[in-house]
Amino acid sequence: MKINTRDFGVIQVENDAVYEFSDGVYGFEEDKNFAIFEQAFEDVSFLYLQSIDHLIPCFLVFEPWDLYPDYQPVLSKEDMAACQVDNIDDLIFLVIASVPSTIEELSINVKSPVVLNPKTGKARQVILQNPDYKVKYQPFQKDGKAGA
Repeated sequence: MKINTRDFGVIQVENDAVYEFSDGVYGFEEDKNFAIFEQAFEDVSFLYLQSIDHLIPCFLVFEPWDLYPDYQPVLSKEDMAACQVDNIDDLIFLVIASVPSTIEELSINVKSPVVLNPKTGKARQVILQNPDYKVKYQPFQKDGKAGA
């Protein structure tokens, strides 16, 4: 499938890379369909979550364990049901990044990841039950805490 992206023009994505967010994502509830794709820059690849409905939003996303090795998400029963799974291990988790002017200031939202069910193509952004997870976790700061 071809999609129009904000930053990369028209690109080809596999059909299984397209997910339906029945509730949209926070702040963009009208956008219901998103594609996950990878884009390489020199020797580094990045993942993006691009709305298919509009050019914006397009989010830089990471697998949380890449930047938060001890990540252990806990979903509510409602979120598990909405994701149509009985086992959390059947889901893919991605965290949305905020991209500042320097890599040291990069933050990821470990409190509200995007959760994908690759078997059904359904997805949703959730608020985890983990009380210690922050909306603005800075993995490249010494203590991981955001300045604000």
